[in-house]
Parts: sequence; C-alpha cells; structure tokens
Amino acid sequence: MSADNGIYILQTPRVGLGYEYRLAHLQAVENYLWDEKIGKQTEDLDVWIKNARKMWCGVAPMFSRAVAFQEAEKLYNEYGYVEYGIRVIEIDREF
Repeated sequence: MSADNGIYILQTPRVGLGYEYRLAHLQAVENYLWDEKIGKQTEDLDVWIKNARKMWCGVAPMFSRAVAFQEAEKLYNEYGYVEYGIRVIEIDREF
C-alpha cells in the first residue's frame, strides 16, 4: 500500500530579490499540476501556483533554503513513514 506522501518545500520568487520557501507534509502533491478546466495535467504556471496556494495555504514563508531544509528534516522525523522523502517544488510565480 502506498502512502503517496512527502515533505515538500515550495520555492517561489520573492517580491524583490531571492526566493521564499513554504514547507508542508502532503499527499498526492502532483495535484498542483492538475487543471480542472481541461481535466488533465498542464504546464500552465498560473494553474500550478493557484493549486499550490490551496495546498500550502496558511504556511508562513521562510527566506533561507538552508533553514527550510533544516525544518523539513525535523518534520520528516516526526512522521514514521514518508514515501517520497523531502522534495523541492519550484514554481516561477509569486505566491
């Protein structure tokens, strides 16, 4: 049986300079690629960020990739089983 879960760091451009990072334990993370209008996955970054905003809703941004990974490791250790480990999802749109 598949857990289909992971610890995901969402990386998006920060207003001004650099990136911001949001951390979450999620299942079926690939749903951020899904375009409900056409009923399939898309390459449309606007759809991706819209879906990501729902999935990482309420998650405060971090402004250091290193800190994001440190926090991800802590979260990873809180869960007994994480099928996909720690992954970064990069979307080139402001959150």
